Amino acid sequence: MNHKEIERWYRLRNLKRASQILVVVAVVLFACGYMVSRFVRPSDDMTDPPGPADGGIRIDNFSYSSPGAHPWELQAATAFVSESLDRVELKGPRVVYQGGAGGKIFLGAKTGRLDRKSRNVSAQGDVTIEYENFLFSTGDIDYSDKKRLAETSSRVSVESGDLHLTGKGLKVSVEREEVVVEENVRARLFNVKWVEPNGRLPM
Repeated sequence: MNHKEIERWYRLRNLKRASQILVVVAVVLFACGYMVSRFVRPSDDMTDPPGPADGGIRIDNFSYSSPGAHPWELQAATAFVSESLDRVELKGPRVVYQGGAGGKIFLGAKTGRLDRKSRNVSAQGDVTIEYENFLFSTGDIDYSDKKRLAETSSRVSVESGDLHLTGKGLKVSVEREEVVVEENVRARLFNVKWVEPNGRLPM
């Protein structure tokens, strides 16, 4: 084997070794990228709601106070306000309504929408309504500021101490501080003591 053949043999060996190293590096990079995508992928709860169709601006820690004779307060983790300033898409909205008798009604959800012209609010995803010691849960709800009424046709559950109630359809009158579950109502009571005929349950 002469000098040129030896030099050629070394070059081929070095090329083979370099190609093997490149393959190993590519595999490692691919594996790292896959692991990062698995562990750093944002959860569904952290995604922002889609912005308004006509563009607009994003506002973090959004707050809004409804004007008029019956004010209420709204806060949201994130809001997208349309360029016309009329529509607001909300992430993590929470609304506090002042009842006609002086009580407070709390509404919370994953996402929602505010119409600034009508001052109506719609909420979707894990909707909760808290009033006194009652917790109402449903999938969506719409609030009419003109009627001062929140309502849904979805399934509803109610929790209050030893009471568990389910049904379909819900109407919440902010003015009267009255809540009505409309259909298919089923209730369970726990730890209820027996009472005399025509007596009153200890609730």
